[in-house]
Amino acid sequence: MKYTKYLTSDDVRALELEIVSQDLKIFLTRELQRKITSDEFPEHDIIRQNEIINKSRSIAGLPVYVLEGDLDGYFHPAENAWHNGEFQLVFRRLSTIQFIEFMGDLIQNGYFDRSKINEYLEQDNVSFRFGDNEDGELAVEVFPLDKVESGETPEQPNIRVVARRMDDALKQDDYAGVLHASAVIFETMAKDIVGISTVQNQTLKSFFERYRKDSLLPNEILDYILNVYDSRSTEPLAGHGSTKTPEITKETAIVLSEMTKAFVKIEYTLHKEVPVKP
Repeated sequence: MKYTKYLTSDDVRALELEIVSQDLKIFLTRELQRKITSDEFPEHDIIRQNEIINKSRSIAGLPVYVLEGDLDGYFHPAENAWHNGEFQLVFRRLSTIQFIEFMGDLIQNGYFDRSKINEYLEQDNVSFRFGDNEDGELAVEVFPLDKVESGETPEQPNIRVVARRMDDALKQDDYAGVLHASAVIFETMAKDIVGISTVQNQTLKSFFERYRKDSLLPNEILDYILNVYDSRSTEPLAGHGSTKTPEITKETAIVLSEMTKAFVKIEYTLHKEVPVKP
C-alpha cells in the first residue's frame, strides 16, 4: 500500500516478511460474522456484510460492490450467496500491511476490542500490537526483532525473525546457517499454507505432498524448496552437528537467501490474488 493510516513507511519496510497466520484470519472471520449476525433482523445481515466487504476490498485495491435491492427492499438469493462467499475473504485476501489497516478500522468502528485483538496477535507470535500514539489515537507498535525473538516459540517461529538470522549468518560467513534458516522458513510457511493441526508437529518432508497440493507456487519452485529442505539433513552443521567442513559456498548462500525471501513473498501474494484451489 502506498498510503497507510496506522503505519509509518519504516514500519511497512520492517513488516515486509511478517506473516499473519491463516488460522488467525479464519478465526477472525468467524468472529466478525458472529458480531454482525442478527437474530432479530436477519434480513439486515447482508447490508452489514456489504459494508465490511467493501472496507476490505477498498484496502486491497479492488472495486467496491454496490448492493441494490428490489422495490420492496429485498435482495435476490444470488446476492446473499455472493456476499457469503466474499465475506470469507475479507481477511484472507489481505497482505499483512493491509490486514493491519483493515483491523485498525474495525477496532475504531467497534467491531473488535483492541486488547482482545492484541491477545490474538500475541498468540500468533507476530511482531506488532495496537496501541495509542502521543495524541491518544489508535496506532501500531512494531516490535524490534530482538523483542520478538525472545518470545518466539519453536512451534511457531516468526518468519521475520528467522529471515534476520539468515541475513546475520550470511554476514558472518556461516553458510550452513543460511541453509538451516531457509529450511525453517520454508517449513513454517508450508505449515501455515496447509493450515491443518495434524501437520504442525511434522517435518516438512512428511507432509510435503499436501503442501504441494495447497501451494500456488510452480512445481519447479516447490521441487527447489524440497531440495533445500533435504540438503539441510546432509550439509554439515546445517541441521546436525558434524566434524566435517560445510560444502555450501558463499555464492550459493547468497542465492538461497534471496530466493527464500522471494518465494515467501510470491506464495503469499498468489494466495492473496488467486482463487483458492478446490
